[in-house]
Amino acid sequence: MNIFIKSRYFLAALTTIGFLTLTGCGGDSSEDNPVVDSTKSKAGYLVIEPIAYQFQNQTNGVLDLKTSESRIWYSYQPADIDVTKKPLFVMINGGPGSSTSTQLFSMNTAPYTLDREHVEPKGSGYSLNNYSWTRMGNLLYIDAAATGFSYNVSPDAANLSGRISEFFLKGNFNPYIDAAQIIRVILRFLDKHPDIQANEVILVGESYSGTRVSTMLNLLLFHPKYADGSKVYRDEMLATEIRNHFHAIYGQDTELTPGVVARQFSRQILIQPELSGVYQDEITGEMFIAPNSVIDQVAKESNHPGEYKRDCPEDFNPLIPPTPMNCALFYYIPEVFDRDRYNYSKGQTWTDDLEAFTIQSLRDADALSTVLHYNVEEIKEIKPEARQQAYRLIDFYVDPIYLLNYSSQVYPEGTQNASSLESRGRLAAYAKSQTYQANLLNSDDPNWACSDSVQLPNTLQARFGVLQRWDCYLIGMNLTVYAAFTMLNLESFIYNIEPDDSPIYGRMFLENLPLVKTFLTDAEYDLVIYSPALPKALEKYTDLVQKVDVVRGKDNPDKSRGRFTVSYLPGALTETTTPSTVSLYYPYYATSGHSVSSAQPDKILVDVMNWLACPNAACQ
Repeated sequence: MNIFIKSRYFLAALTTIGFLTLTGCGGDSSEDNPVVDSTKSKAGYLVIEPIAYQFQNQTNGVLDLKTSESRIWYSYQPADIDVTKKPLFVMINGGPGSSTSTQLFSMNTAPYTLDREHVEPKGSGYSLNNYSWTRMGNLLYIDAAATGFSYNVSPDAANLSGRISEFFLKGNFNPYIDAAQIIRVILRFLDKHPDIQANEVILVGESYSGTRVSTMLNLLLFHPKYADGSKVYRDEMLATEIRNHFHAIYGQDTELTPGVVARQFSRQILIQPELSGVYQDEITGEMFIAPNSVIDQVAKESNHPGEYKRDCPEDFNPLIPPTPMNCALFYYIPEVFDRDRYNYSKGQTWTDDLEAFTIQSLRDADALSTVLHYNVEEIKEIKPEARQQAYRLIDFYVDPIYLLNYSSQVYPEGTQNASSLESRGRLAAYAKSQTYQANLLNSDDPNWACSDSVQLPNTLQARFGVLQRWDCYLIGMNLTVYAAFTMLNLESFIYNIEPDDSPIYGRMFLENLPLVKTFLTDAEYDLVIYSPALPKALEKYTDLVQKVDVVRGKDNPDKSRGRFTVSYLPGALTETTTPSTVSLYYPYYATSGHSVSSAQPDKILVDVMNWLACPNAACQ
């Protein structure tokens, strides 16, 4: 990473921050009983107490951090039949900063759909879903910290300087602590549901959650290494909690090898995932500017043949660095070709329109209760009285310039901002989408990120009351969280863990792969996660990978799926036995973009069913 760091200055500055006191084990504060009926739907908050943890390496030494309390939103939908025998699918969306509630929960996986393309009758806010994954198992949806309905709590929330510190200086937002919090949510949920406590767990990650799931699995499979100082992240309490969970289901004398952990966390479903950060962006950009690229194809299909010039014009948005990927996704696709980067067969606002449609129902208290199959009136933590010290934003108005102006308060003089150039492009694009959605929703909330409204009956704000201006009930995409992860998070740059700029997460994916059966989607119309770039990006791990052989479904006699095989170098993996090859289940989605469950909900449901029934990982 090209960054000048005065390491001791950074560490001294950060360790002077005051931390909260550890308050003991968190739990579902909406639920008084320690054991919960797994056959009933439930929603609410699991409280994750302040977590003390460390980052460390030989260059910069040890950095001690402690998070603030986080109230993580979850919703649980039991399987249609045989609840106690079915796997638990854990659904997590991306961003970082994106909401699971407005994405996977709403887009044809839960018992109700909020997808405008599939609600019946057309125009209704929601309807029963014909493609619910409850046919296959129990479903647990989680909004990561400060996304969707989740929020953080701090006694400094009322102070602007306190909120700046919460987002950018206290270690609340980075890929490791994010993954560690979600693991805690899953384990505590399982421990409170003893009749499914030992059931198979299948992690379902979309977009950035490819990185999130890779990190979670690595923390689980190799948890002793994250307690003894062997890894860049050290979280002894997490390792203890993982150990206690597995000893409870397998016995105190069981040696918790990666293979034993993988008995329960045995599968992952990766829907158009970010896997290798900087490598994936690099290969995608190279493919976009190659002759006769997919961007040239979009130009022809949109009646602009020959108009893809590769470079951005000089007067293009100064906030977006003119990299090949940025110019393609944030200039040519929307501005010249009027297409959606998430689904290039659609007009440029198609994805934004889908999410805005879901927000209309999710912000309605009665509709929310219906689709959750749980009365939100019973969730005390959602109401203003319980969130006087809550925060989700720095202030009520947020745009890229506003956020980037905080860099002088995060980075000491004499250092430089080292954020990925693609991250800056994404931030500007997310801000544009948020502004568009707020206008579409006719929100009267001055905070466009929230899209709350008191003028419409039954909205959460009208029902429960107005929140502080740095808080709100629902956020589809939290720009401040994204900036904290990728551009204004000091520890990420000190320890080279920024998700868009570090290759470490692709390495985790490759370490996990021999132990975890993997389902990887290939969506034809997605440009944000460009499927043809994934194998070439993984081949850049030359100390692990010999080659990646791929045949896409559209080039295969069986058009429904392709082949994806990773060949490892002999003895490349140090934590587990190195296989010669690992094959993934690689279904092809000819009419899908980024949201496969929206475009082809019937096919992905059948594909997952077929995969679960296979005797081996790739059904070969």
